[in-house]
Amino acid sequence: MAFVGVLGAALSGGAAVAGTVGAAVIGGAAIAGTAAGVVGTAKSIRATKKASQATQRAADTQVQMQKAQATRQRRSSIRQVLSQRSQLAARAQALNVAGSSGAAGGQASISSQLGANLGFGSQMSGLNQQYTGLTAQASAFSGQADLFGQVAGLGFGLAGRSKQIGNISQEIFG
Repeated sequence: MAFVGVLGAALSGGAAVAGTVGAAVIGGAAIAGTAAGVVGTAKSIRATKKASQATQRAADTQVQMQKAQATRQRRSSIRQVLSQRSQLAARAQALNVAGSSGAAGGQASISSQLGANLGFGSQMSGLNQQYTGLTAQASAFSGQADLFGQVAGLGFGLAGRSKQIGNISQEIFG
C-alpha cells in the first residue's frame, strides 16, 4: 500500500516524493545489474570448472588410447619377429645350415632388433602420455586462471559499486 501512495504522490507532481521514487528506481536498477553480474559470474565459474573437468577427462581418454595403440604395436612387432624367425629357421633347414653360427646369428639379430624397437616404442608411448598429461594440466591451470579472473572481476566490480550499494541500502533501510 505504501508504494501505491508514493507512486500516486509522484504522479501527482510531488517533487520530493518523485525524487525518492527516481532514486529508488535507479537503486533498483543498480541492484538488478549487480545481481545479474553475480549470477552471470557464478554461472561462468561453473562452466569454467566443467570445461576444465571435461578437458581432464579427454586427456585421460587420450592416454588410454595411446596405451592401447602402444600395446597393439608391440604385439604386431612380436608377431612380425616370430614370423621372420620361423622363415629364417625354415630357410636354414632347407639349406642344411640350421645349427650353424650364421643361422644363430641371424636369429639373434632379429631378436635384438625387436628389443630395440620395443624399447623405442615404449619410450615414445611414455613421452606421448607425459605430453598429454602436461597439456591437460596446462589447460586446467588456464581454466583456473580464467575462473579466478572472473572472481576477481566480480570482487572489483562490487568494490567499484560500493558507494552505489551503500546509497541503495541507505535508501532502503533508512
